[in-house]
Amino acid sequence: MPQPSSLTSQVSKTSVLATKRKFSAALFERVVGNLIRGDDTHPAIEKEGIGKSQFYLELTRRPELANRFKEAQIQRDQVRNAKRIESAEAELHRRGVDGWEEPVFDIKGNHCGDKRRYSDACLIFMLKSLKPDVYADKPQALVQTNVNIHTKDEKEILADWRQRLGAAPE
Repeated sequence: MPQPSSLTSQVSKTSVLATKRKFSAALFERVVGNLIRGDDTHPAIEKEGIGKSQFYLELTRRPELANRFKEAQIQRDQVRNAKRIESAEAELHRRGVDGWEEPVFDIKGNHCGDKRRYSDACLIFMLKSLKPDVYADKPQALVQTNVNIHTKDEKEILADWRQRLGAAPE
């Protein structure tokens, strides 16, 4: 039976060997496959037995692989985000259209019924996304003018406005 100290040395040797695996096209394809299947970036790399720093060093040396790696990350994130957006839209609909029940209590604290509540904000966001041409915020233009008024003209303009407003002349 092996001694506990020899087991420890075998485990550490295995983990050291795993981090010293050589970079290859096949290894890169397996990492990209892990990403597309939904793994996070660093676990996808480490699962193949290569260190993160070595992997990223190889990507800096090979820009065509770096682009493919980035595309795989984007593809993974689109799939993840599609599921999140779908569940968020369902919750938005539930709160804005279906509402929820809230208990109503009398002055003595006794439960006397339920009241259906709705979220106006959720309904507004749904309408903005479903019919942006009608409900979306309209862009507002800021008009800024630069008017140069000379001192002589300024005095005449001020005197004219004072006269219009019925103020005493200066």
